[in-house]
Amino acid sequence: MEEEPRRLRADAERNRRRLIEAATAMFCEHGLEIGVGEIAQRAGVGRGTLFRNFPSKEHLVAAVVVDRIHRSIDRGRAALAAPDAGQALYDLIDRSIGWARDDRALFDAIGDKRLANPEIHAAHAELMDTLDALVRRAQDRGAVRSDIGAVDVLMMIKGVCEALRSFQHCDPEVGKRQLDLVWAAISTSEARRPLRGGPPPLSALDREPTEAADPGALSG
Repeated sequence: MEEEPRRLRADAERNRRRLIEAATAMFCEHGLEIGVGEIAQRAGVGRGTLFRNFPSKEHLVAAVVVDRIHRSIDRGRAALAAPDAGQALYDLIDRSIGWARDDRALFDAIGDKRLANPEIHAAHAELMDTLDALVRRAQDRGAVRSDIGAVDVLMMIKGVCEALRSFQHCDPEVGKRQLDLVWAAISTSEARRPLRGGPPPLSALDREPTEAADPGALSG
């Protein structure tokens, strides 16, 4: 008698997962303005199924953001077991920058307004705890400076993301260069590593603000 409820729960969970995966892909491809009807169609479910799982589009966006944050937490926790603590932190920063580049709309969705969402706030706090553990572990191994914290690293990542937004049109390698600069700034041993690419030219600042701020230009 319990078989049918279990099957229904499994079907509901599959539909929820399909909706989150479809929404993630479409938000990255088209931005947050994409309609819920198109998301439901891509997921292979009806609008009624979508709204049974997510009462509003804002609920769906929040679920996608929480899902992405939890994936980052899982990667961070896995990195805590890596033998090279410094390389593990470096790799996590690199992946975070890649996520911000490829999933620009979702990265922008984690703003002050949505951080007020209890689920996003809790997931973001858990992510910062994981980042803090990675920083402290790298410090204990002598890989990074002892006078930095997880928030410093977060601020640097956000700085690189803004560099990508403003300068990637003139140098596709600008993200790698800024990653090198971040690592040179926090590392105890890599400050002399040659930086990749070259500094963005002053002419890059002449680009129209509306173009430079277009997240679609950064979708991967």
